[in-house]
Amino acid sequence: MPGIVLLAASALACPPEVRPNPALSLAPAAAERVRSGAALRILAIGSSSTAGVGASRPEANYPSQLARRLVEALGEGRVEVTNAGVSGESAPATVKRLEAFLSAAEKPDLVLWQVGTNDVIFGGTPERLGALVGRGLDAAAGVAAVVIDQQYFPLILDLGRYEQFVAAVGEAAAERQVPLLGRYAMMKQWAAEDPDGFRHLFSWDRFHMNDKGYACLAQELADAVVQAVGAVAPPPGATPGRAPSPAPRR
Repeated sequence: MPGIVLLAASALACPPEVRPNPALSLAPAAAERVRSGAALRILAIGSSSTAGVGASRPEANYPSQLARRLVEALGEGRVEVTNAGVSGESAPATVKRLEAFLSAAEKPDLVLWQVGTNDVIFGGTPERLGALVGRGLDAAAGVAAVVIDQQYFPLILDLGRYEQFVAAVGEAAAERQVPLLGRYAMMKQWAAEDPDGFRHLFSWDRFHMNDKGYACLAQELADAVVQAVGAVAPPPGATPGRAPSPAPRR
């Protein structure tokens, strides 16, 4: 299927080599649902980067931008995206909510889990964060998942300590062979290669992404999902889907 082109006006496009690794593939149950014509259920969970703090409007957060790109690429009725972002949340609370979603009768087919930035800011240790990410991914065994690690931003005070937390997230995903979207590496590369363009990814607080930053994140994830769905035989026909919806508080 064709790739998704975004941010054409930016000085530097989203680095294509920083995509979920290993490549995303759907679990057998989800693949069968897609073959039968059912919509792929995607749960985007995390904190402010998922809720969309810094975006100019709710439709500019990354889950909403992702949903629009997937509808454009895959067709109406092929995908449902639930935004379960809670601003300010850290891993312990997110893991509990993730476990609740995964125990529901209609569990998601794909989990996109943005994690780790608040755990650096609010304290804790890399070891504890790694254990929590491992616990969440163990709960998600049997469904497809992508882990989105911490963001790189201009105001990091202790880069060495911060990168220990980044490494903890990556190690937990690697141990379970869960695809990791290296947001930290992508953003750090962008800052080195195009400092001016990088500054334009942030909202006024120089911490949260703006519409362009969320567009980049949506692009990287959309390409991975399109590729995964493309590996599954197309359904005989599509049925109307529903727009991205906010998740109920749990």
